[in-house]
Amino acid sequence: MASEEPVADVREGGTWTPRQRLKNDVVYVLVRALLAFALLLPRRALRAVCRALGLVAYVVLPRTRRIVTTRLEAGLGPSNVRAQSVFTTVAEMLADTLDLLRPGERAGARLSLDPASHRVFAEALAEGRGVVFVAAHLGPWERMAALLVEEGFPVATVARESYDPRFTELYERLRRPRGVRSLYRGRRGAALSIARELAKGRAVGFLVDVPARVPSVTRRLFGADVLVPIGPARIALARRAAVVVGTCAPAASGSNAAGSSLPIVQISRVPLDDLGPDSCAEGVLMTRITAELERRIAAWPEAWLGSFVPLGRPVALRGALDPH
Repeated sequence: MASEEPVADVREGGTWTPRQRLKNDVVYVLVRALLAFALLLPRRALRAVCRALGLVAYVVLPRTRRIVTTRLEAGLGPSNVRAQSVFTTVAEMLADTLDLLRPGERAGARLSLDPASHRVFAEALAEGRGVVFVAAHLGPWERMAALLVEEGFPVATVARESYDPRFTELYERLRRPRGVRSLYRGRRGAALSIARELAKGRAVGFLVDVPARVPSVTRRLFGADVLVPIGPARIALARRAAVVVGTCAPAASGSNAAGSSLPIVQISRVPLDDLGPDSCAEGVLMTRITAELERRIAAWPEAWLGSFVPLGRPVALRGALDPH
């Protein structure tokens, strides 16, 4: 009888083969060395280096370039937005994230929360049933979570552990010192941890714009049918928690009382009082959420990480993930 293939994913209780361990050790050491070098650079130099790397990636990765071009065409049709600007803008977002590892770096130094969004979020939290905070990989999303904590809001984020636990610890170096709590969905008791956060009247953040191996439904997002996790809608309806969509946006697309050219955080409420706890209501709520996310992405497509996800991938995964 043939033996079952061993599970190599440590997130699923597996173990690495010697060859995998060697490869992962090399990758980890290389990343740590690059991080150390990056943080030695002044901020402007780091941004310039990351931008240059983005340009290099645009030139040497033709398949990825085609994916981004196809995604932009699907979402925008004929437009002046080019794939090259996506590569360089996302690379600049990497530099912004690395800056958060610098001691003394304030989240609010490069991102702001406009008064209207502050009010929307505060009012949602004041209702006392917790807030399901739906976000996207749009602009400096890591800085957004840190900024909300800096502004005095209680925020936790649902995250996926890295394939290598050492990289998960690197994520924690980015978030934990800034008061952003990570709830790792692969760990035992994750669902209970989310429920506890909401029961305490806190906000729990979910990134839903990129397909994940969780129960999902197909929705239209930026001109294409994609898989979006159904969990946020299910949790919000079950607990009658407030739902908000919060993303980063370029300063020109919203109010910025300080007159700064830096990006801002926009937060808006998604209504659910007219919805019941049934599965049809879950679908309606997800449609409302994705419609709002689509509007945000269309306003700043250059800064959306989802442009790098092939359009064919959600279709291939749908059968295994769609709970309906």
